[in-house]
Amino acid sequence: MHSYTGNMHLHSQYSDGFDSVQQIACMAEQAGLDFIIMTDHFNLKALADEGYYGSLLLLAGMEINDEENHYLALDIKEVISNGEAQTVIEEVNKQQGIGIIAHPDEKGSPLYQNYRTFKWNDWSVTGFQGIEVWNYLSQFKDEVTGVLRGIYLLCFPQAALKGPYKETITRLDQYQQKQKIFAFGGSDAHGIKVKAGPVLVLTISAYDFCFRCINTHIITDKKMTRVPETDKEIIYEALRKGRFWISFDYYKSSRGFDFTIRSPEQKWFMGDDVPWQPGLYADIKTPYKAQVKLMKDGQLYGENYGSKHRFPVNKKGVYRVEALHKHFFGSQWWIFSNPIWVT
Repeated sequence: MHSYTGNMHLHSQYSDGFDSVQQIACMAEQAGLDFIIMTDHFNLKALADEGYYGSLLLLAGMEINDEENHYLALDIKEVISNGEAQTVIEEVNKQQGIGIIAHPDEKGSPLYQNYRTFKWNDWSVTGFQGIEVWNYLSQFKDEVTGVLRGIYLLCFPQAALKGPYKETITRLDQYQQKQKIFAFGGSDAHGIKVKAGPVLVLTISAYDFCFRCINTHIITDKKMTRVPETDKEIIYEALRKGRFWISFDYYKSSRGFDFTIRSPEQKWFMGDDVPWQPGLYADIKTPYKAQVKLMKDGQLYGENYGSKHRFPVNKKGVYRVEALHKHFFGSQWWIFSNPIWVT
């Protein structure tokens, strides 16, 4: 299997971002990413910019809706208008796109328009493909609980990223026990530049910084070819199948992570269905020592510290991995995998 690292949910000058698509692509290549996915608000202008920028492949989707129920639409060709949540989902599905509920559980900040949020409020919807369980800008904003905390986070923005919200994970686990809904992560980077005095300019959600934070790692049996249309399909196929994990790569890169369920004769990857049989076990590898939790149906099933982890799989269920690495005197959220369904 081949592994590639990307970053998604990005905004450029085509909407409310501060840098051009070309500038963002240059920074992403310098960060060592293999791909990025632009998702400007209400338009698909970045489709014209799709292609390779050096070793980086740039793809484009869009973000739909304004005050609530923000929805990311990937691999579509026609602009979808803002509207009722279910209507938007159906319009994305008509184009056979990938639809993701964005930052559903924002908390808000007293310093940003008196706790203004852009939450997902309509959970009666059906037909979506994913939920964004970890969003950099949302969590950064939510952690700005006062002026001093805000100043600290401007200096050390990585300290805001404490892990996916519990209510979002709980909701995802409930969906995954009924259908194949995948966990996505996003930067929501805008590169917002704010003047702090006559000379000093501060940047919030800087693109180059976000490219070191919540990344998407895909696995595929196809090697990327440097042909844009071919590689675009490879990336979207992996996202459609759930063959990816998300991770906070700022302190430690998760490149090299591996999660499979195996029998003596076969192995299955994230997003796969496994027919239950005696002798199954989960095989997990982390590139650094970590506290690895194997979750079944949203509950802790097995736990181990190290870089190689093996757990027997004795029951049917939905299995996924959470990993935390040691950081100073505590633990730092690191890896959140997509599941393997044992049926």
